[in-house]
Amino acid sequence: MRHAWLRLWLAEDMFRMNHLSLLYRVVLAGVLAGAALSVTQAGELPVAPFVARYEVYASGFALGEAVMRLDATGAQGYTMRSDVRPSGLATLVAGQIQEQVSGEIRDHQVRPLHYQRQTETGKRAGTLQLDFDWSAGRIQARDHETQVELPLTPGVLDPLSLNLAVMIDLQRGQLPEQYTLIDATRIKTYQIRTLGEEWLDTPLGRLRTVRINQYTPGKSRNTTFWFAPDQHYLPVRVAQHKNDKEELRMEIRAIERSSR
Repeated sequence: MRHAWLRLWLAEDMFRMNHLSLLYRVVLAGVLAGAALSVTQAGELPVAPFVARYEVYASGFALGEAVMRLDATGAQGYTMRSDVRPSGLATLVAGQIQEQVSGEIRDHQVRPLHYQRQTETGKRAGTLQLDFDWSAGRIQARDHETQVELPLTPGVLDPLSLNLAVMIDLQRGQLPEQYTLIDATRIKTYQIRTLGEEWLDTPLGRLRTVRINQYTPGKSRNTTFWFAPDQHYLPVRVAQHKNDKEELRMEIRAIERSSR
């Protein structure tokens, strides 16, 4: 799981939302820093539209801000955006990542339709595009100059929609043991385990959280998410570790929600 907000890597490898365009990556799709929450109709979305702002750290040093936004489009449609932007001296070594996705939710199942990620790291830039054709059962993936067609089966997600799917599954109390998503031009499966509850002191107040860990058996890198039940299971912290050493972390700073 990432995030996109699910996978963030520094200088091309350190900024990613794994997931997650969080995730986290958160990581993790978002809005520009300081942008106001627009008026939307929540419709039938299981999660109320929101704008969430995070501070991003690498090896304990503040790098910048990540902003994730969810909007409703009609009764079953959704759009998400995510921005990860370095600040201060971090702009010299870290890049910017922008993600966006549109899709629909049917019977609590998240189905992305179009996903795009743009990265700018130093002198390099790139675009990833994913088009989900559910009726034909295929995904058209274009990463830089590489273009492939992949099989599309129920449950396959993009890195950004993964955040929404996990929030919905946690609300329903039906968290699966794994998630399948497409990353660049490959389909990957990530294992999920619950690590119990933990109380966190945050700018939103003291929050009870549920810790969820995403990992791949045999790999040294894993990502842990702290989801807050009182915030509709929004992730309020995301941390990525490799060989038990923290590489990246996102901490909630503020959240705005539209009314139902």
